[in-house]
Amino acid sequence: MIPTVYGKRGLSAVHCFDPRGKIILLGVFLVTFFLPLRIGHLGIHLAAVAVLTVVFLGIGNVLRTLRLILPILVLVLILTPPFHREGPVLFSIRSVPILTVFGLVEALRLIVRFTGITLIFYLFMGTTDPDSLVLAFRWFRLPFSVSMVLSIALEYIPTIRIIYDQVRDAHRLRLADETMEARQAVNSGRTREKGKSKPRGKRGHRLAESIPILTSVLILSVRRIPTLAMALECRGVGRKNRRSSFHSLKTGAPMIRDGLITALIAATVVFSIVLFP
Repeated sequence: MIPTVYGKRGLSAVHCFDPRGKIILLGVFLVTFFLPLRIGHLGIHLAAVAVLTVVFLGIGNVLRTLRLILPILVLVLILTPPFHREGPVLFSIRSVPILTVFGLVEALRLIVRFTGITLIFYLFMGTTDPDSLVLAFRWFRLPFSVSMVLSIALEYIPTIRIIYDQVRDAHRLRLADETMEARQAVNSGRTREKGKSKPRGKRGHRLAESIPILTSVLILSVRRIPTLAMALECRGVGRKNRRSSFHSLKTGAPMIRDGLITALIAATVVFSIVLFP
């Protein structure tokens, strides 16, 4: 499911990188985006993450991800400035400041943070194999059940997305058949029955279409619970015996190489924070 939704492109350097190092770097960048840094500093980190995501996952996948969070970014840009009215006023209504320099900077900072966190998670999930992710969590001494829960939670979101796309396509085909029947009725000289409701607006029509789609997605998701439970039983969740695995993490020279690269990148990020706060 993850390769289909997150758009894995192949065995690149990031795809083959040790997942333990990826988890460490993920934590480092998440902490960086949450620190009260200058917006220019956050913008540099966002640009670095965006370039890596474009190179290893493709510009199309990145634009699709940004399009999904675009409504949230627009709301942040609209709703944040009125709550931060310090600094020079850029726009006011009847002497009431609506947009100030500080409010605009704060809104841009939140946008950069949210976009950076979204892209870093997208890059992490799009270049990490689920089995290797579970092994990496277990290497950090997390229980197997916790590792499986984290892995399933990260994988099930793309699964719901795929279900939604399938249900939406099915409803569109059904609507296309109804439209074809309506056209045939018009061509044959039939007229609409009296008392039939008038066509709704675009918003009302879209809302009316989304309700049956979301209902179908909810039903299909609930029906997958027994299948998921049986899959967990097959994986041995709840058993006390020692676990085995067909996969293994890197050892020896490859592990040391990826560990040094992880330490170098993490040290570079920390030094940039210390030297240019």
